[in-house]
Amino acid sequence: MAVYRIMQINLTTVRVRELNNLRYKGLDLPEWYQKREATLWRPSAEAIRDAWDHYKTAAYITADDLDEVFEIGNIGPEYNIERVGPMHSISVGDVIVDTGYDVAWYVDSFGFGELGMTHNRQVPRYEI
Repeated sequence: MAVYRIMQINLTTVRVRELNNLRYKGLDLPEWYQKREATLWRPSAEAIRDAWDHYKTAAYITADDLDEVFEIGNIGPEYNIERVGPMHSISVGDVIVDTGYDVAWYVDSFGFGELGMTHNRQVPRYEI
Protein backbone atom coordinates (compact mmCIF):
# COMPACT_ATOMS: atom_id res chain seq x y z
CA MET A 1 0.00 0.00 0.00
CA ALA A 2 1.12 3.54 -0.73
CA VAL A 3 -0.08 7.01 0.19
CA TYR A 4 -1.33 9.24 -2.63
CA ARG A 5 -1.98 12.97 -2.44
CA ILE A 6 -5.21 14.11 -4.12
CA MET A 7 -5.07 17.61 -5.60
CA GLN A 8 -8.18 19.37 -6.87
CA ILE A 9 -9.29 22.80 -7.98
CA ASN A 10 -11.79 24.04 -5.44
CA LEU A 11 -12.64 27.61 -6.29
CA THR A 12 -14.26 29.72 -3.62
CA THR A 13 -17.79 30.95 -4.18
CA VAL A 14 -16.39 34.46 -4.61
CA ARG A 15 -13.93 33.29 -7.30
CA VAL A 16 -16.68 31.39 -9.16
CA ARG A 17 -18.82 34.54 -9.15
CA GLU A 18 -15.90 36.61 -10.48
CA LEU A 19 -15.35 34.16 -13.36
CA ASN A 20 -19.07 33.99 -14.11
CA ASN A 21 -19.28 37.80 -14.13
CA LEU A 22 -16.40 38.00 -16.60
CA ARG A 23 -18.15 35.50 -18.85
CA TYR A 24 -21.51 37.29 -18.52
CA LYS A 25 -19.93 40.65 -19.42
CA GLY A 26 -18.21 39.10 -22.44
CA LEU A 27 -14.77 39.80 -21.00
CA ASP A 28 -11.81 37.48 -21.38
CA LEU A 29 -11.46 34.78 -18.77
CA PRO A 30 -7.97 34.15 -17.35
CA GLU A 31 -5.81 32.11 -19.74
CA TRP A 32 -5.38 29.22 -17.27
CA TYR A 33 -9.16 28.96 -16.92
CA GLN A 34 -9.76 29.06 -20.67
CA LYS A 35 -7.29 26.22 -21.23
CA ARG A 36 -8.74 24.24 -18.33
CA GLU A 37 -12.29 24.75 -19.55
CA ALA A 38 -11.39 23.87 -23.16
CA THR A 39 -9.95 20.54 -22.03
CA LEU A 40 -12.45 19.75 -19.28
CA TRP A 41 -13.51 16.37 -20.67
CA ARG A 42 -10.14 15.61 -22.27
CA PRO A 43 -7.52 17.26 -20.07
CA SER A 44 -3.93 17.82 -21.10
CA ALA A 45 -0.78 17.99 -19.03
CA GLU A 46 -0.23 21.51 -20.40
CA ALA A 47 -3.62 22.75 -19.20
CA ILE A 48 -3.07 21.25 -15.76
CA ARG A 49 0.40 22.80 -15.49
CA ASP A 50 -1.07 26.19 -16.45
CA ALA A 51 -3.65 25.86 -13.68
CA TRP A 52 -1.21 24.35 -11.18
CA ASP A 53 -1.34 27.29 -8.77
CA HIS A 54 -5.08 26.71 -8.36
CA TYR A 55 -4.71 23.06 -7.32
CA LYS A 56 -4.79 22.44 -3.59
CA THR A 57 -4.26 19.27 -1.59
CA ALA A 58 -7.68 17.87 -0.75
CA ALA A 59 -6.83 14.51 0.78
CA TYR A 60 -4.44 11.62 1.15
CA ILE A 61 -5.60 8.16 0.13
CA THR A 62 -3.96 4.88 1.07
CA ALA A 63 -4.21 2.43 -1.83
CA ASP A 64 -2.34 -0.13 -3.93
CA ASP A 65 -2.42 1.73 -7.25
CA LEU A 66 -4.03 4.57 -9.21
CA ASP A 67 -7.13 2.57 -10.08
CA GLU A 68 -7.73 1.84 -6.42
CA VAL A 69 -7.15 5.52 -5.55
CA PHE A 70 -9.88 6.44 -8.05
CA GLU A 71 -12.25 3.82 -6.61
CA ILE A 72 -11.65 4.82 -2.98
CA GLY A 73 -11.97 8.50 -3.83
CA ASN A 74 -15.40 7.86 -5.32
CA ILE A 75 -16.99 5.05 -3.30
CA GLY A 76 -14.73 4.50 -0.28
CA PRO A 77 -14.02 3.05 2.15
CA GLU A 78 -13.79 6.32 4.01
CA TYR A 79 -11.18 5.02 6.45
CA ASN A 80 -8.63 5.03 3.59
CA ILE A 81 -9.15 8.77 3.07
CA GLU A 82 -7.52 11.47 5.18
CA ARG A 83 -9.23 14.71 4.19
CA VAL A 84 -7.18 17.88 4.67
CA GLY A 85 -9.37 20.29 2.72
CA PRO A 86 -12.55 20.42 0.67
CA MET A 87 -12.76 17.30 -1.50
CA HIS A 88 -15.21 16.20 -4.16
CA SER A 89 -15.17 12.78 -5.79
CA ILE A 90 -12.09 12.13 -7.91
CA SER A 91 -12.83 13.08 -11.48
CA VAL A 92 -11.31 14.11 -14.81
CA GLY A 93 -8.59 16.73 -14.37
CA ASP A 94 -7.79 15.93 -10.74
CA VAL A 95 -4.15 15.24 -9.86
CA ILE A 96 -2.88 12.18 -7.98
CA VAL A 97 0.67 12.29 -6.57
CA ASP A 98 2.47 9.17 -5.37
CA THR A 99 4.04 10.61 -2.22
CA GLY A 100 6.66 7.86 -2.10
CA TYR A 101 8.13 8.82 -5.47
CA ASP A 102 6.80 12.39 -5.98
CA VAL A 103 5.41 11.34 -9.35
CA ALA A 104 2.18 12.99 -10.47
CA TRP A 105 -0.60 11.84 -12.78
CA TYR A 106 -3.85 13.44 -13.83
CA VAL A 107 -7.18 11.71 -14.21
CA ASP A 108 -7.87 11.51 -17.94
CA SER A 109 -11.22 10.82 -19.57
CA PHE A 110 -10.07 7.20 -19.69
CA GLY A 111 -7.27 6.18 -17.36
CA PHE A 112 -4.44 8.43 -16.23
CA GLY A 113 -1.91 10.72 -17.90
CA GLU A 114 1.57 11.38 -16.57
CA LEU A 115 2.33 14.99 -15.73
CA GLY A 116 6.09 14.54 -15.75
CA MET A 117 6.45 16.58 -12.57
CA THR A 118 6.10 16.33 -8.84
CA HIS A 119 3.83 18.30 -6.57
CA ASN A 120 6.74 20.76 -6.31
CA ARG A 121 6.65 21.24 -10.11
CA GLN A 122 9.95 19.44 -10.65
CA VAL A 123 10.77 16.66 -13.09
CA PRO A 124 10.22 13.22 -11.53
CA ARG A 125 13.28 11.34 -10.38
CA TYR A 126 12.58 8.44 -12.76
CA GLU A 127 10.52 7.52 -15.78
CA ILE A 128 7.43 5.40 -15.36
